[in-house]
Amino acid sequence: MDGSIKKWLGWGLLNLAIVALYGVTMRYKIAFDFPFFDQKNLLHAHSHFAFSGWISQVLYAGLMWIGFPYLSELKRKKYHWLMAWNLIASFGMLIAFTIQGYKAISISFSTLSIVIAVAFAIVFIKDLKCLPKPHPAKRWSIVGLLLNVVSAVGPLFLAYMMATKNIDHNYYLGSVYYYLHFQYSGWFFFGSMAIMVNYLPANFPSLNKNFNVFAATVIPTFFLSILWAQLPNWLYIITVLATFLQLITWLFLLMRLFKYFKPKAKSAAWFKWFFYVVALALTLKFALQAVSVVPSLSQLVFGFRPIVIAYLHLVLLGVYSLFLLGFLFEQKVIQPSKTAKLMAFVFMFGVLLNELFLGIQGVASFAYIAVPMINELLFGAAVVLLLGAAGMFVAKVTQRKSLD
Repeated sequence: MDGSIKKWLGWGLLNLAIVALYGVTMRYKIAFDFPFFDQKNLLHAHSHFAFSGWISQVLYAGLMWIGFPYLSELKRKKYHWLMAWNLIASFGMLIAFTIQGYKAISISFSTLSIVIAVAFAIVFIKDLKCLPKPHPAKRWSIVGLLLNVVSAVGPLFLAYMMATKNIDHNYYLGSVYYYLHFQYSGWFFFGSMAIMVNYLPANFPSLNKNFNVFAATVIPTFFLSILWAQLPNWLYIITVLATFLQLITWLFLLMRLFKYFKPKAKSAAWFKWFFYVVALALTLKFALQAVSVVPSLSQLVFGFRPIVIAYLHLVLLGVYSLFLLGFLFEQKVIQPSKTAKLMAFVFMFGVLLNELFLGIQGVASFAYIAVPMINELLFGAAVVLLLGAAGMFVAKVTQRKSLD
């Protein structure tokens, strides 16, 4: 891998540690007395930075890894400018949202990140002509980048409502769910798949049919998020069909991938756990979507905040964060030393703890039962996540210094 790409990926790892630090701070404020900072502002900073500074930063760099072998040095330069501006926008949002919440400065940096998403999509899609025609990542990356742009309508509409102080609750929720859907099930999914298909052997059966299903169903499945909006029957039927089609397609694809990704060398045995946990988390995601097609059940389950937070963290941490960390290890951005591997498992354990405690809290909330010490337990899970993320970053920096 090009050394400059590794630099951008290294920034992504640092940003993951910062995201985890914000998670610890928010959990501490809930469990204990911490008067500094506004919790809602921290939440906005945490989520925007996680999306832009961590996931998108690494996905952008991953697409550069795909394209750079076919691009001239001149064509490569503009990507480095885009990555630098993405970091500026990400840290700008982190600081501005922390201090002032949704105000002029934070909205400006958020808009800048959208401009970068548009620019990256235009530049990368244009440069795809330099790649071999049958390159497996082309279609996945194009749809992912376009959906990243499409998702921007959500925060732009939120910014408009905030600026005009004309906030409608249903439009507010709709805008949030719209953004989350086209990030989680759009940009993050297709961007990750663009990276993953590069590891498949040349004789691996075509994924064109799988791609066609996921691309065709990404818009209909958005309506799962707004079943409370009383959708017309024809649209509800399309949504249900698209949801189950996604689940079935994923299960068949998973069975095909499982045989290939099973490590053969003993030295890589530890690495298989990334694949297993990511595969399980993504399967749960598609299964939960299938469950949510029942409007009454959807309102019952997703009407409880702990369940919603558990779902969002399941996908962000259990699927995409672990997948991208696996990518960093595979590309030797993080050398698989004993310390680095230990910290990776610490982070993975933190993900499992976080989901377990949120799940317990969510189930108990059905019966309006307060779980003793649950906030303290969630704080502990957040600390484990921070230790794992920070530990991997420190291991990376230490490894680099030892090589210099």
